[in-house]
Amino acid sequence: MASDSFRFIAFRDRDNRYIPLVAVLAVILAALWLVFGVLYQTSIVDGDSMNDTLLSGDRVLITKTYTVPARGDIVSSNVVVDEIPDRILKRVVAIPGDTVEVFGDTVEVNGAVATWSGVILGTNDKFHLEPYVIPQGYVYLMGDNRPDSLDSRFLGPVPISEVNGKVVAVLSPVTRIRRID
Repeated sequence: MASDSFRFIAFRDRDNRYIPLVAVLAVILAALWLVFGVLYQTSIVDGDSMNDTLLSGDRVLITKTYTVPARGDIVSSNVVVDEIPDRILKRVVAIPGDTVEVFGDTVEVNGAVATWSGVILGTNDKFHLEPYVIPQGYVYLMGDNRPDSLDSRFLGPVPISEVNGKVVAVLSPVTRIRRID
């Protein structure tokens, strides 16, 4: 008789109320995996080259489905610096077919000075890059904090195939949460 009092009950009728909750949690987890595993990735800004648009320590959301860079977009790209692979976050200044001429920290694209709000220019007027046409399959990237940016002025144009995605939002810290256009 003692052995009958300790029976294992796998599933009780009153446990049916948890089935919808488990289904909702499974759908939420699948959606989060789709968003953050397939469509988007996060990254932490390391350095001051994009001040004041992006600050060192900001966590940003980057699309993985980005394929056609446009002037003004902030992108994540793989580059090689001193034979060491690295990932950078920079602004697309010029696209294939554009003519670029650089005077220090100022850039002219197709004969007009290219600038965006928040771009920091220094007094470096010694650097000059003669007019250069961006080849097909490449983009020209520059940081918004030009005096403190290792970008296409020094690395050359970046292959579009090395662009991983577009920065679309700042996720943290809480005081800086916003969308990036």
